[in-house]
Amino acid sequence: MKYEVIIIGGGPAGLMAANQLEKENIHYLLVEKNDTYGRKLLLTGKKRCNITNNLSVRDFIDSLTFQHKKFLYPALKKFGPSEIKSYFEGKGLELILEDNFKYFPKTGKSLNVLEVLTKELSEKNIKFNAAVKEIHKNNGFFEVLTKDNIYQAKYVIVATGSKSYPSTGSSGDGLNFAQHFDIKYNDFTPAETYVYSKQVVEEFNQLQGTSISGCHVNIKQLNKSFNGDLLFTHFGLSGPVIMHLSEFIYQDILLNKKSIIEFGFINQTQQELYNNLFNQKDKLLHKVLELYTNKKIVEVLLKQLNIQSKKIIEIKKKDLIDICKNFTNYQFIIDKVEDREKAYVNKGGIDLKELNPKSMEVSNVSGLYFIGETTDLHGPIGGYNVTIALSTGYLSSHDIIIKVKNI
Repeated sequence: MKYEVIIIGGGPAGLMAANQLEKENIHYLLVEKNDTYGRKLLLTGKKRCNITNNLSVRDFIDSLTFQHKKFLYPALKKFGPSEIKSYFEGKGLELILEDNFKYFPKTGKSLNVLEVLTKELSEKNIKFNAAVKEIHKNNGFFEVLTKDNIYQAKYVIVATGSKSYPSTGSSGDGLNFAQHFDIKYNDFTPAETYVYSKQVVEEFNQLQGTSISGCHVNIKQLNKSFNGDLLFTHFGLSGPVIMHLSEFIYQDILLNKKSIIEFGFINQTQQELYNNLFNQKDKLLHKVLELYTNKKIVEVLLKQLNIQSKKIIEIKKKDLIDICKNFTNYQFIIDKVEDREKAYVNKGGIDLKELNPKSMEVSNVSGLYFIGETTDLHGPIGGYNVTIALSTGYLSSHDIIIKVKNI
């Protein structure tokens, strides 16, 4: 069976590409290994789906952490956060802005996002339970092999995702296809996930469920830092700041077998805290510390330091300096980052140097495109990754539309 285009993968990237081809009456086929669309999409944002955010293209790109982040500029310029918002609202899905940053469907259901992406697709253009085994190219046409069929097309869009949450069908198949064409890629590794720390579990188990707002966390051996909320857990640490840094903590552990991170329980410099304590020297130590951080944190850390609370004026200067040092810059050993299969996002995928940023087409394999999480594009939590999927899906399909219609 011959088509103009075959899309492999029914996640947000593949579905956006399919919608654009459908609208232009391009003869396409979407093959999906599962028995339904968008399994992973339904789980995103705690099943609410953070579709995008309200950042400008420039600010969006500035927020990314990977090396060649300007690669995304053409895709976002064509179909970025503003266009994505308009697209879904134009299809009747009302969005709400949370934290003055993230857009969610007003219904609070990711299912409604999926419905927008699938309701205009023709059933005849979709094949479920069709896991792709191989892709070949012969005489200007790609052959896409599944268990039961061989499909042919002039263009192929690979939107198979990373290795995050493989139970949803996201098992990184795209890298196997890339290997056949000698396309360079980077192995998938965990990103945007939590970390394990024996030290936290053993020394700070009483802080489980305790958070620190606006915490400045630094990876000591990489000198890589970020600000955000931090959460103590029963296995180690989590929260937005840890998730953002997790890909770098993973690299640090690979290099050094462990990662040392440092952060303050109080968001002040050591000297600032010392001055604040000294200026209230007639008060009890724990009462003053509780002005700047959680009561539980004060109790646990003073116990850890083997310090009895008393009037600050009664504490030796050396001990007071030590207290300030520990409350403003404490070091923790991180033993492990959660596996890539359980991470919210994966770093890695098709090397961006292999792709044309204006189309997502492989530079040395005409007609072959890789989009979304299959590529080495990823962002933090906050609508970035769904945006990247939708944006690259839109860009690739429109490049094909121009070629098919000779526009």
